[in-house]
Amino acid sequence: MFLGIDIGNTTTMLGLYDDQSVKPDKTCRIRTDKRGDDAELAGSIRMALRNYADFETLEAEITGIAFSSVVPEVNKSYQRVCKRLFSFEPLEISHTSRLSITINYKNLKQLGIDRIVNTEAAFHEFGPGCIVVDIGTAATFDVLNHSGCFDGGLIAPGVGTTIKALADAASNLPEITFEMPDDLVARDTVNAIKSGFYYGWISMVEGVCERIEALYGREFRIILTGGFAVKMREGFKRDIIIDPDLTMRGIKYIFDNR
Repeated sequence: MFLGIDIGNTTTMLGLYDDQSVKPDKTCRIRTDKRGDDAELAGSIRMALRNYADFETLEAEITGIAFSSVVPEVNKSYQRVCKRLFSFEPLEISHTSRLSITINYKNLKQLGIDRIVNTEAAFHEFGPGCIVVDIGTAATFDVLNHSGCFDGGLIAPGVGTTIKALADAASNLPEITFEMPDDLVARDTVNAIKSGFYYGWISMVEGVCERIEALYGREFRIILTGGFAVKMREGFKRDIIIDPDLTMRGIKYIFDNR
């Protein structure tokens, strides 16, 4: 059994995989604690995994662990805790990991590991010629060109980040849930905000991807992943691949390629 860990700015996804599979059979989320407290992290992992099986059984069955992290201050804690819980060190995915793609980026140390993982997964699942859009705490647009090279991308604020920022900054505007509104042109404030965020983000994804395609002079497959991907499924005018498990599959692809 394999344990894959995707450490995000807000939450961390744990996935349990059959050794021969790249998709986790079971997943759960824990809060990302940027303090990197070993005892609390160990307790959170134990508690989360106990929802699926006796921890002592899992401890014996898990023979491989890898993690992708955009929160570098917790990486050493994950190394220590995984070694303590499972008696071996996890693979920490980085730009030096063995990959199937090549990377064209000026400073690889500044490139988010999640972007590498997503692009690696897209290459295996869909082939070259993809734009991977990951909407989480930040929104990233990553170009996998038609030669199989990660060729850079864009970073924008994420949906949850901007929803909270608007509510904090404007006294009369409430914090809303990101979802398709009742109408495009709303006649109440809550749905007006919902419509602005929902169709605003749909338009941003479509518009940025159109600009990328114009720049390269070629069409790309567009793959949408991240916590808000499924909620956006119905809003697009063009074909979009919705793949919320992309990052977790990328972690396993890189682990298997080591």
